Amino acid sequence: MMLRIGGAAFEELVAIHDAEELCRRLLAAPWGWGSSTRHTEAVELLANVQGTGELPMSFVALMVCTCRRWDRVTGRLIAAIDDSGLLDSTGLDELADSFRSHEQVIAYPLAWVSPQWLEVDLDDGHARTCTVNEDTLAHHRVSVEPPLRRWAAGRALRSTPARLEELLRAADLFKPRDRGALIHGLLDAAEVLDEPRRRGLIDRGLSASGASVRRAALDRLCELDGPEAAIRRALSDPNATVRKWRAPEPELRLALLEA
Repeated sequence: MMLRIGGAAFEELVAIHDAEELCRRLLAAPWGWGSSTRHTEAVELLANVQGTGELPMSFVALMVCTCRRWDRVTGRLIAAIDDSGLLDSTGLDELADSFRSHEQVIAYPLAWVSPQWLEVDLDDGHARTCTVNEDTLAHHRVSVEPPLRRWAAGRALRSTPARLEELLRAADLFKPRDRGALIHGLLDAAEVLDEPRRRGLIDRGLSASGASVRRAALDRLCELDGPEAAIRRALSDPNATVRKWRAPEPELRLALLEA
């Protein structure tokens, strides 16, 4: 067993103005930057390194968005990046493709983390310090939070509505939480679909395991068939939160006027 010698502080990231160095530091300490709900920090880090180095900005944004420091605010983070202009349309599409990938593993030199490690023999407890070189590789498995997958699915469908079936098949490969996020994202963009395919997507959403996805599907059902039909469907749901669904305000006002 090998233990790292050393530590990391978030202030080290703030001072970086090179994209490759930022990615190196994020890879070196994926769990070492604390926790924050200030998503603007991440956008500022991207702005600090824009136009530097040879790495695509989509890859730099992937590293920032999946840093555990902001894993509680990834929805706000990706929305801010989308609005910031730091990535062009191609870069945003590449980022969305990354978030929709089933699994991503990045190989990098272990020396990026630390040149020195403590090697411990688990049998006798004997320990010694060893130095690694650039040829010793470590692997980082990218962890994508559901809001990032939701954004990615919505962007992909808005870009090419004809991909709906492909995107649904891809979603089926994921575990329920991530599958639900992807279907939720498709529902977010359902307005780009013709009515038959929109209804098919709504049916998928209504059968999803996540209550928030089923509520989103009810919103879309309401747009097509009105609030009464959606409420009847909601009342048959096993989840109390879904049963309490009510039409978004504009549709509810319209229903009252027509009653």
